[in-house]
Amino acid sequence: MVVFLIPNMRSFKGLGTWLVTAFGIFHVALGNTLAARDDATFDWLSLTPSTNLSWVPCYIELQCARLTVPLQYSDPSAGQAQVALVMAPSNLSHDDPAYLGPWLFNPGGPGGSGVESVIQDAASFRSVLGPQYDIVGFDPRGVGHTTPLVPIFQSPPEALEFLGAYPTNANESISSFGRQYAQGQILGQLAVARAKKLAESVSTPTVATDMLSITRAFGEDKLAYYGVSYGSALGETFAAMYPNNVGRIVIDGIVNGYDYYQGTFFEKDSLLDTDAVLTSVYEACVAAGPSACPIFENTTEQVRDRVNKLIENTHLAPVPVIDPSEESLGAAFAVVDYSIVVQSLLTSLYDPYADAAQFAEAVVQLEKGNGTLMFQGSIAQTLADPLATCNFNASQAFSAGWIDIQASIGCGDILTSAKLSREEARAQYEELSKQSAIFGPAWYARTQGICSGWTIRAKDSFNGSFETNTSFPILLIGNSLDPVTPMVNAHIMSAGFKGSVVLQQNSTGHTSLSGQSTCIAMALNAYFNNGTLPAPGTVCQLDSDTKIFGPPGSTGPSFMKKDSEPPGLAESGFTGSARAPATRRSNPGFTKRMLAGRMIRRLA
Repeated sequence: MVVFLIPNMRSFKGLGTWLVTAFGIFHVALGNTLAARDDATFDWLSLTPSTNLSWVPCYIELQCARLTVPLQYSDPSAGQAQVALVMAPSNLSHDDPAYLGPWLFNPGGPGGSGVESVIQDAASFRSVLGPQYDIVGFDPRGVGHTTPLVPIFQSPPEALEFLGAYPTNANESISSFGRQYAQGQILGQLAVARAKKLAESVSTPTVATDMLSITRAFGEDKLAYYGVSYGSALGETFAAMYPNNVGRIVIDGIVNGYDYYQGTFFEKDSLLDTDAVLTSVYEACVAAGPSACPIFENTTEQVRDRVNKLIENTHLAPVPVIDPSEESLGAAFAVVDYSIVVQSLLTSLYDPYADAAQFAEAVVQLEKGNGTLMFQGSIAQTLADPLATCNFNASQAFSAGWIDIQASIGCGDILTSAKLSREEARAQYEELSKQSAIFGPAWYARTQGICSGWTIRAKDSFNGSFETNTSFPILLIGNSLDPVTPMVNAHIMSAGFKGSVVLQQNSTGHTSLSGQSTCIAMALNAYFNNGTLPAPGTVCQLDSDTKIFGPPGSTGPSFMKKDSEPPGLAESGFTGSARAPATRRSNPGFTKRMLAGRMIRRLA
């Protein structure tokens, strides 16, 4: 029982698309991504894959390659896969003592595209790392430009038919839970009939071994890696499987790996702090005042009551939205209902510094009967997605872009093999509802519900043991309040990795990237470049101008200034214990929005 479950989301910001999964939110800034793609619309399949890295220019200033690896490492005769890689190369010679090799990134998911992350944010990565690393993005198995895909659905319309029938909230209606369970059985049976072998070959342990293959293809033997959200589970798995190959590993927004592989993470751990995150947003609204918070009331409880009243009203009376020109919605009409509002509220908690104010404004508009803004920030916007096209060549390899690969990875990683009975699934749903009455049913829809009928298990599996001594200590980062990966997970996982250190960011949201902190940026720079770990117990504060509700410029995604010298470690709140001598200092400018990742739906 794992995974995701929400297709494309239009951001409240109106400038991009958010792909939301249980573990992460992947932003596609359309202008930047399309600009990168203006480089002659790079054809990935024109690259000849090989066991050696053969780089070609792509995306204006980057280089691309496809690495041939075994489809299943446990059975080399099973065939081959081709891992897509994009690199922002270091300007240092590989013979330069300051050159540190490849640095790999995973944006979460499961199903986030590391290729798209680097295309989007290579400059931001470079600003925190300096010139020492080749910055490498890779698409995990079944994702994006990595082949083969997992063809559970045979066309975009078929995928949309499935998505349209799947309730996005288990208490949406009296039949919602039953429909979710039935849809889970359909997905599992389709996968067995159409894609069993490929679905067995996309596991987290397989991708962990791919990361070792990538590192060795560079002539290195130790991995440098940064993984956020689900990417933390990938990093944990690598460190446990290959402890002697750990160079520098940072994981951020920590998944409890023990529960992940048992299929109980979402049921036991994920919603521990979700209601507290929501309360902190309402408290910030009251503190900010009516000029900054659109849903301001005199007390936190009054703000909560106002939002809850709107949610219940849409349960009874959904709001129609009409847009004949299709300019605002991407569709001629829509209905904003209970599920849309609840899922949008939950999503806003992933990054409240960017999204809470926009959600609050959508609430105000919906109170007036205008559901346009709420719909624009909702999962229902997927109906206007490019998937909804009949212009499709059946000979093309196809991925639905989220549900097929995320089910294949997240459900397939579970060590137990039996599918759930309806009664067992109902017990999971009820447990989540106890943890959070408002978000439990919505979270079940994103996570547990979709795995109820999944019986395929990975060929390259992992026993879920995380007690080991790594060749270099890993760094674990968590927020004091995270809506889906609570801070306690970082301490649980750190206990198994000898010498590891937990760094806490005193903020609200999912992963440290949801809040701008010079302290975190300095810590990352020091760890990756000098091997310096934070002192145990270090707590980083957000930069003083980062607020959930505030004047223009104090909320939303932003970049640290790259033309200014950052404060020293002491001034930024970071104190470290040196593990290796410093060799080079770089400006650790940093963006809190490295979660770029567009799902590629079609491969010609």
